[in-house]
Amino acid sequence: MKIESNRSLLRDTVDFLHKNIIAVIVCFVVISGIIAILFIYMDNDSKKEKQDAVKFKASDTLFFSIRQPKNMNILTSNEVDVYQMWHLLYSGLFYFNKDLSVSPDIVDTYKTDESTGTVSLKLKQNGAFSDGSPIKADDVEFTVDAIKDIGEEGPFFSYGNKIASVEKTGEFDITINFANPGDASLSNLVFPIISSEHFKKDLTGYDQVTSGIYSVSSQTENGFKLSPNKGYFGKKAGNDLVFSFTKQGEDLDGLITIGAVTSKMAKGINAQSDADDLQLDFTPIISNRMEYIGFNFRNEFLKDKTLRRAIIKSINFNSLVDDYFGGLGLPNNSIYFPDFLSVKDTKSVDYSPSKAVVSLENKGYKKIDDNNSLVTKKGEKVTLRLLINDSNSFRKSMAEDIKNYLKKINIDLQIESVPDSEYFSRLGEGNFDIFIGGMEFDPRYDLRKLFDKSGSIGYSNEDVINLADQMEHCISPDKRQKIFRKLSERLTDDVPYYCIGYYEYGLVSGGKWVEKPDPTFFNIYDGCENWKWSRPDSVKDKSNLKEDGEGKKS
Repeated sequence: MKIESNRSLLRDTVDFLHKNIIAVIVCFVVISGIIAILFIYMDNDSKKEKQDAVKFKASDTLFFSIRQPKNMNILTSNEVDVYQMWHLLYSGLFYFNKDLSVSPDIVDTYKTDESTGTVSLKLKQNGAFSDGSPIKADDVEFTVDAIKDIGEEGPFFSYGNKIASVEKTGEFDITINFANPGDASLSNLVFPIISSEHFKKDLTGYDQVTSGIYSVSSQTENGFKLSPNKGYFGKKAGNDLVFSFTKQGEDLDGLITIGAVTSKMAKGINAQSDADDLQLDFTPIISNRMEYIGFNFRNEFLKDKTLRRAIIKSINFNSLVDDYFGGLGLPNNSIYFPDFLSVKDTKSVDYSPSKAVVSLENKGYKKIDDNNSLVTKKGEKVTLRLLINDSNSFRKSMAEDIKNYLKKINIDLQIESVPDSEYFSRLGEGNFDIFIGGMEFDPRYDLRKLFDKSGSIGYSNEDVINLADQMEHCISPDKRQKIFRKLSERLTDDVPYYCIGYYEYGLVSGGKWVEKPDPTFFNIYDGCENWKWSRPDSVKDKSNLKEDGEGKKS
């Protein structure tokens, strides 16, 4: 009887579950959800308690880690870490803003003459080097001569070699004559001003007389310290900066986590996920690297703007950036830097395969139903070649996606993946129809070579070519912006090139910020003199780099 009773109870239970299975499942899901939420809250509370347990202390010293420079001479060193520091140590005649326009730095007033390619400057009279001596016209003339004398191996030669001469017209007055009025852009006057009295070409150490907001105040075998330059003409720096030398195998992320290092520039597809795993701040920074496609205007099909625009409309560039930029990419219609000169890009080529088909039909293109091919009014089948370099694996996958996108508008795209040497050779010869390319620009963004008639794509739009040339003349920033606005509109309409996307880097930091930093690709320390940062209170201050008893920096 006991066994029979148990069987009956089991049978009744099964019958109940069978009849009420949906309700049972719902109850199970709800209860599971409640339990999961409780665990999440408990975990978050645990993390919050740990964070609350960490005390932070405001610091007027920022800490960075770099490879030990072999050469600290700002005019001869080609080390990236040294180049990034020149904005801290030296002033220029002009400087780049975040939108890559230029503004006066040590220059008080200036006049430009577009016809002759000359710029007349008056320097600020309250500017001084770190030794207290004033910055004069002699120093500017000496700087240009030094840059040209150092030659192509120097990082600023491409700026200085465009200058034919510097004429001193007074103690603080200068006239700069460019060799070619077409190269007289003020953006070519962004280079460090050095001391004519103290600079030596063979100087490679840290004992330099600087003209910028900082100077090297002390050094050891493990690093050096920058302190405010008392002679600086602008607002004085509020922070000291300590640069320690990265040791082999050192865990920089770990040092950032505990606040021993304030921040670092991070690159690569795992940059953000690595920071997230360590619960570090990650601030995306638009880089100067981008991927783009170009159209060969020697191809009879691609001479037709309607076809070029239809191709662009059929490609989902947002999806390409999501899939191939590792989460660190920014779609951009223009090949110029996003919001270049504060000109908002006009997007007139939206992703819409259906609109692309309509635009082609209105121009007389037809689809042949038996093989899904697109033909012109004359009955010519539209077949195009896409050139890529086979060493770039992600471009191969991207090319396949583009091929599939073009199928939607019935264009047959043949992918030609070739070795790098052949790739660049064919670009030079114009032996392609469409290509995927990549570029890395300097802050001047002089893109005239891309639009030159003898260039890879054989471009012939005189209006665009002339506007791009005018951008590099000796004109005011306001006039340059107006010219670029026109140029941007022409390029958006004509689409000789189209940007797939710009890569992003990231500033990874720990501690706490009053306001997050906003650096740039060309100046990762931009504004650091006023960064407000708190570090974990348990970390020992490493900023006590001092001179020894004999007055030597050690």
